[in-house]
Amino acid sequence: MTGSSSYASHPEYLPDFMNDRRDDDGRQVVKLDLAENHELASATLSRFPAATGDVIDFETVSFEERLWWDDEEHWTKMASELLSSYVQRGERVAIIWGNYVMPTVTMPADVAVRHAQDILDAGPHFWIHPLGGSVLIECLMDGQVTIVTVPSA
Repeated sequence: MTGSSSYASHPEYLPDFMNDRRDDDGRQVVKLDLAENHELASATLSRFPAATGDVIDFETVSFEERLWWDDEEHWTKMASELLSSYVQRGERVAIIWGNYVMPTVTMPADVAVRHAQDILDAGPHFWIHPLGGSVLIECLMDGQVTIVTVPSA
């Protein structure tokens, strides 16, 4: 991983709505600072072995489901289905980017669903973690989406 001095150094790479405080959805986005990012990473990503780069090594870790999206419209529908129970319960999700220069963000699940295409366009390699839960969804730029349970500490 890149040095801590580069963490969140380019918030302008985030989808526009995340930086727009005039936007109703944008006001609900919280950008995590470095300490908050480390805390979230230690509770999620750091509990998995990494393969090449910073993808999870699913050769050594079992997962619940693997899906593939074909295009942005398919991804939008898939995100809506994957997050529907969190939307119904009014929960927040974290978006952890594969690009360390973008800050990790949290937002209500319904905002993530509404902006699923914007999220994909900003960083096609990211993880979605419903806060307070044990699910992690890895989204890769080749269209692969893997749902896994985060191991307990």
